[in-house]
Amino acid sequence: MDREPTRRLVVLLALSLAMVSAQARAQGVAATPATAATESAQGDKAAKAKDYAAALTHYQAASQLAPGAHVQLGVADALYSLGRVPEAFDAYTEAQRAYGPKLAGADKTTVAARLRELTAKTGSLSVHVEDSGADVSLDGKSIGTSPVAAIVRVSVGPHEVRVTKAGYLPFVGQADIQPDGKASIDATPLAVQPTRGHVIVHAPGSEPLRVIIDGVDLGATPWEGDLPAGPHEIAGRSSNAVATTQTVNVAVGDRLTVDLVSSATAAHLQVQSSDGKGNVYVDGALKGEGSFAGDVAPGSHAIVIEREGYERFEKTVVLGERETWAENVTLKPVQAATGPAAAPTRAFEGIYGGFGFVGLFGVGGQGTDLDNNCDGLSASSCDTGQPLGGGAFGYVGWTWDPVGFELMLAASGDTLTETAHFTNTGANTTSPLALPPRDEKFTFARVGGLAALRVRAASTQGRLLRATIAGGVGLSYKKIFMERTTTTTDGTDRHDVFSPTSTDGVAYLSPAITVEGALHLRVTPTIAIAVGMVMWADNASLWGSNSTPPAAARTLVAPGQLPASIATPQYHLATGAQVFLGPFIGVQFGP
Repeated sequence: MDREPTRRLVVLLALSLAMVSAQARAQGVAATPATAATESAQGDKAAKAKDYAAALTHYQAASQLAPGAHVQLGVADALYSLGRVPEAFDAYTEAQRAYGPKLAGADKTTVAARLRELTAKTGSLSVHVEDSGADVSLDGKSIGTSPVAAIVRVSVGPHEVRVTKAGYLPFVGQADIQPDGKASIDATPLAVQPTRGHVIVHAPGSEPLRVIIDGVDLGATPWEGDLPAGPHEIAGRSSNAVATTQTVNVAVGDRLTVDLVSSATAAHLQVQSSDGKGNVYVDGALKGEGSFAGDVAPGSHAIVIEREGYERFEKTVVLGERETWAENVTLKPVQAATGPAAAPTRAFEGIYGGFGFVGLFGVGGQGTDLDNNCDGLSASSCDTGQPLGGGAFGYVGWTWDPVGFELMLAASGDTLTETAHFTNTGANTTSPLALPPRDEKFTFARVGGLAALRVRAASTQGRLLRATIAGGVGLSYKKIFMERTTTTTDGTDRHDVFSPTSTDGVAYLSPAITVEGALHLRVTPTIAIAVGMVMWADNASLWGSNSTPPAAARTLVAPGQLPASIATPQYHLATGAQVFLGPFIGVQFGP
C-alpha cells in the first residue's frame, strides 16, 4: 500500500485546521457567543431581582458582543423600569425596527403598548448648530460637540439647549415639548466674544496732535480705534504743543471719546526726596513715591512731599513755556518737644471698635452620623456635604500702637442638607434599620454665638491703608436642630417627617478659636472700611449634647397603603472640630 499520498493528506488537513483555529482566535469568534450568553443571562437574573441598573449594564454588554432581539428588549425594559423615558422610547423603537418580524406575539404586544405609552410622554426636539466645534448641552447634560444629531427624543415639558464655544458668546434656547409633539431650536451663528473697547481721540481748538497711547505713536488727531480692555495712558504732542496725559479705563464694548487739551510747549518738572521716600503730590494729585519727573502745562504748580515722622514740604513754582524746574528735597524729621511741659505721645493710641458681616463655609464636614457612620445606620449609601451660613460680629478694645486688646462677640447660623439611601441590598439587609427601602433627607440648622478675647496687631499703618491681623480664644455656644424626611422607594409612596429637635434642639458649649486678617481703607482719620477673611472654630464633642436619643419606631403612611414602621436610632448631629472660613466686610472706628 502506498502511504505517501495519505501522509500528505494528513499534513494538509492539520495545516488547514491550525490556520482556521488561529484565525478564529485572532477574531475572537470562539469567545463571543459564550460571553454574550453569559452577559444576557446575568441581565435576566438582575432584571428578575429588579436590579434594573445592573440589568441594563449586562444587556448593553451582551448587545455589543452579539446583538439580538432578546438583549435589545432587555435594554428597553431596563430603561423603562429606571424611568429613563426618552431612552426607553428609542430602545423600543430600535427593537421594533430591527427585530419586529422575529418578535414573539407577547413581545410584539408589549413593544407596541410601551411605544404608545412613551409616545404620550415624549416628543421630538431638533437642534441645529451652525458653528462647528461648539459644546452642546441639553438640560445641563452634554450631548456632544457640534454638529450633533439632528433630532433627539425628550420628555414632555420645557427643555433648554445651551451652546458654548471659546471666544464666542453663549447661546441659550428653550422649547416646550408637547406629547408626541415636535419642536426645534436653531442656534444662529454665535456672536464673537468682545474683548476690546472703541476709543475716539480729538484735539478740539488746536492744531492736529500726534496721538500717543501707552507710549506708542498711533497717528494724528482725529484718531479712533479699538483698544484692549483695561487702563490706558493717552497723550498728544506736536512740535510746539503738548497735551497732558490722561488715564482712561476701557471696558469691553465701551465707546469712549477723549478730548486732548493742549497748551503751548509744556514745561518740565522734576522733584525728588534725597532718600527716595515720601509721597510726591503735584497740584493735589499723587504722582509717585520719592520722585516725579514729567511735562506739565506752563503756569503755577503746587508741590508737596509727605512722609510719616517728617515735616511736610510745600512749595509753589511758576513755570514758563519750555522751562525746566528741578529740585532735590531733604525732608526734616519731626522734632520731639522738650522741657518740663513736654509729654510723651504715640502715633496711634486709644479706644477702637468695629463690626462686620461674614459668609461662613464649613471645612471638613459637620461630623454627622451620615458623615462618619453611614454603615451604622444600615444605609446603602449617604450623600454628605459642607455646612454653609453667615454671621455678624462686633468688637471693642484699646490699642497701644501697634498692638491692641479687644473683646469680640459674634452670632452665626448655618445649615446642611444630607441624604441616606436604603435599598434593601448589600451587607445591611438583615438590620431592622434597613427596612423598608427608602430615601431619607436630613436637614440640619445650627445657631449660636461666641465670645472671645483677642489681640490685634497692625502690620502696616499708612495714610489711606492699614493691614491688621487679630486672633484669640473664647467660648462658643451652639444649638442644632434636625428634621428627617423619609420617603419609601418600593412603589408604595409612603412617607414620614421626624423632627426630634424641633422645639429645643441639641446644644453644646465649647472653647472657641478666632483668627482674622483684614485690610482697612480709611474714609476719614477715624473711620475705615474693612474687608478680609475670618476663621471661627469650636468642638461639638466636649461639653453639652451633640446627639438625639433613640425614638420609638416611626410609622410610614400613605392613603390606601398599609402602614409600616421604621426603627429610629440615635443620631449624632455634629462631632469633633467645627471649622468655618469666610470673607467679611465691615467698618472700624478709632485710631
